Amino acid sequence: MRLFDANGSFGNPATSAPDCPTAAVRLAHMDRLGIARSLAWNVEATQGNPLAANRRLLDEIAHTPAATGRLIPAMAVSGVIAYERDGIEHFAAQMAEGRTRALRFVNVGGRLTLEQCAPVLQAVRHLKPFILVKWGETPARDILDFAALFPDIPLVLTDLIWPCAIGAFDAMRQRTNVLMETSWWHTWEGVALAVKHFGAERVLFGTGFRCHNSAAIAALVRAEISQEQRELIARGNLDRLTGSQTEDRATVRPSGNRLWQRCLAGEPLGVDTVDAHGHLGPSAGYVLEFQDERAQISAVLRVMDKVGESLMIFSGLQALHGSPADGNDLVRDLIKPHQSRFAMYVAFNPFYADDLLPRLDGWFANPQVVGFKLLCSYWQAPVTDSRFEPMWDYADRHRLPVLMHSWDGAMDSPAMARDIVSRHRDLTLLLGHSGGGDKGRREAEAMALEFPNVFLETCGSFCTTRRWEETLKSVPVSQVVYGTDAAAHDIHWELGRILSLDVSEEVLVPILGQNMRRILARRQ
Repeated sequence: MRLFDANGSFGNPATSAPDCPTAAVRLAHMDRLGIARSLAWNVEATQGNPLAANRRLLDEIAHTPAATGRLIPAMAVSGVIAYERDGIEHFAAQMAEGRTRALRFVNVGGRLTLEQCAPVLQAVRHLKPFILVKWGETPARDILDFAALFPDIPLVLTDLIWPCAIGAFDAMRQRTNVLMETSWWHTWEGVALAVKHFGAERVLFGTGFRCHNSAAIAALVRAEISQEQRELIARGNLDRLTGSQTEDRATVRPSGNRLWQRCLAGEPLGVDTVDAHGHLGPSAGYVLEFQDERAQISAVLRVMDKVGESLMIFSGLQALHGSPADGNDLVRDLIKPHQSRFAMYVAFNPFYADDLLPRLDGWFANPQVVGFKLLCSYWQAPVTDSRFEPMWDYADRHRLPVLMHSWDGAMDSPAMARDIVSRHRDLTLLLGHSGGGDKGRREAEAMALEFPNVFLETCGSFCTTRRWEETLKSVPVSQVVYGTDAAAHDIHWELGRILSLDVSEEVLVPILGQNMRRILARRQ
């Protein structure tokens, strides 16, 4: 399958460390993942003048070996161009020089809108442009109004993460010239869901940060859609939008370990795989086809069998977002027929501590109940809340794991648990999402180095630009466990991200299952 990436970039942003500082780094990343071509825009346009950023983009592509023809320039555009002396003429000349129809809307300082670009678009309309817009860069109303004003100009929504799903789908419902790309599209079977509602012609393949690796590739390769639909998403739609008339000059094949190759081939992995972070139940925020627990169990088992996942450990969304006692009972009863495939965490909401504590012995008498789950950011209860103390004591006494949602912030950043794990050395603290953003990841790494009973868990850890290859240089492989956040996140997306790390199979095998098996075996 030839891949044409809709969401490539390079450059040196002013507000963060660069992800792909140069075109050469972008090309090397494409080569490793097996991506033939990519749109590419200069991220310096997020703070700088668009025409100046475009000039540097075109010059770097022209002077980087093998970049021409593989990196297709996406020209930064904003309304300020219309008021710059000869700005529109310079912009049109840049499009002609780059032989491109692709434009990238930039909103410096949050002051700009798509509709302000109208004079620029009117002037280049005959060049058949299309525009990529990061969701959240401008209000949904601006997107809808612009799409109505220019019904002949396709507008591609990028960087769609789960909270954006309902807004993006609604925009696509209202405007047929609104499309989407898949770089951050990690919701459960999200590619198939988008195709079902809007057709494959309105979905483009894309990649996100370099730390995402091949997440979007795995989600596309293993999506339950036809091969014709897959090819449209992989490159056909972008060929149409760009007006490409040429075949890729060479076949680019992904490099990587045998586990990643098996994933691409649609085969089971063939190694023990334990998913340390699953959820069961209806969600208020995720756009999902299956919200009922029983339907989710069937869907999850089907995918687990395909990828060869041995065990998934759930916590119940109704336990996390409602009555925890009733929700815990519900999950316990639903997973009982699947004793070799499912286990569960007890959701311990501190507001209900008096109701939960008398029931712990009864729940943990069941071997399928293996630990605790905390969701402090959502509960708005800090992990240091004293009402958690009996739970920490119980987990310590019985050597149980506690899966703590961890993120940058004031409720459950990794460093907030330092005193807790220093006093409770026999429990295992699993830092769900490995701290979230860049600051949280570094805190998580520091905690794992300081405490052997602290582990990093992988799902949802794609919001940092810090690559797992860098984390694994400091954190022992023995203190990392695999998780997916299914059935909210897509197993293939999360699994593909981990399997395509630039590490050996020997590094991946403990992360996938052995480390979590060792944690579960400590139970006393």
